[in-house]
Amino acid sequence: MSDGGSRPKADGRKRRWEQHNTDRRRHIIDAAMTVLARDIAPGERLTTAQISAEAGVHRTGLYRHFNDRTDLDTTIQRAICSELTATLVTSFELTGTPRDVVHRVVSTYVRWVAEHPAWTRFVEQDVSDQSPTPLEETNALLAEQLEVSVAGFLALVHADLTADDWSLVRPWVAGLVSYCMGAVRSWSGQTESRTGLDHFATFLADTIWLQVKGLGASRGIAIPQVPLESVVDETKPIDGSLQ
Repeated sequence: MSDGGSRPKADGRKRRWEQHNTDRRRHIIDAAMTVLARDIAPGERLTTAQISAEAGVHRTGLYRHFNDRTDLDTTIQRAICSELTATLVTSFELTGTPRDVVHRVVSTYVRWVAEHPAWTRFVEQDVSDQSPTPLEETNALLAEQLEVSVAGFLALVHADLTADDWSLVRPWVAGLVSYCMGAVRSWSGQTESRTGLDHFATFLADTIWLQVKGLGASRGIAIPQVPLESVVDETKPIDGSLQ
């Protein structure tokens, strides 16, 4: 017969080992992201030698925690995408005027890319043949989060959309996300002729705001030019003009 007390000990060892492995993976990924931000210029490749040196791990030891280089690179990409998502989601709050919300979200994204150019370049690389990629997953998540915000805004202003229009909210939002990311990618790739960050962020936000305003006008939606938090207070008048 087996010793009834051996299983808890074995389970405890297993949990400790799993936690150790998780911690080591995170340590290696943090090291890789540090090297990317500090040392990798456009066109240069992140090497396992750089990662292992930063992490204080032998190169062969990296693959005790990752299946192969593809697994390592994909995990780095997911970690970068998590950083981006955590930063962006906080900007989705329905506070300020609708135009303020658009400018806040766009400016947050543009500034994140400007502050993390090497991370952005790395996350856009094709490191495996798997689909969706971490960046595609992030785009979908951001579109989903924005869809929730848009739905919340439409509810606040008592917008009466048809069933067909409601079904198109997510594709429309997903298109805005892709448009924004593509515009930032193109701007980042410019050299001598590139405009300043503030001017670009304002310009991009304005173009997206015009799309939002135009869509609202085409559907008879009155977009208030007051802080959205005040819309909840029905005692306050709402200026429905599309300015």
